[in-house]
Amino acid sequence: MPFDGSDVYQLASRLGLPDIERVAARAGVVSVLQITAYYAARRVRHTVARVIEYQSGEIEMKLVYEGVRLEKPIRLAISSDALEKVQSVLLKTRFGRLGDQADLSYEERGLWLVQQAAGTHTHGILMAPDRVEPPYSAIVNAIDAYLPEAIREAPLRS
Repeated sequence: MPFDGSDVYQLASRLGLPDIERVAARAGVVSVLQITAYYAARRVRHTVARVIEYQSGEIEMKLVYEGVRLEKPIRLAISSDALEKVQSVLLKTRFGRLGDQADLSYEERGLWLVQQAAGTHTHGILMAPDRVEPPYSAIVNAIDAYLPEAIREAPLRS
């Protein structure tokens, strides 16, 4: 079966999160950045981190781990500086024009789906964070440096 990434794209919905488009269209929301981390080997939990910037200036991350039963997502405050640095890298790499990284498969150690939404516009790309291929590696490095909570791995209990 050819790789289509559907498991990665459907993860947020399977974890009970509303569509990123709906969140971005809500009153008071400026933008949404979502990072879905999918691990093929299943040594760690799949995760979805959603960073929401509000008109009030508040920025929060909602974090959900597959298999962790919580009533609500984990909420973390994010600094505007951290978000601005990631958004700057997305601009420099022309994120809005990028397509998925070439030749992806479920054989990758991990796959990330990075999505950005504002108003009615949404764009996302699939990439393998372990591959050092510009401009994808710049996006991986920015997320790793400025939003490490989004990609923190939570091991499965054996």
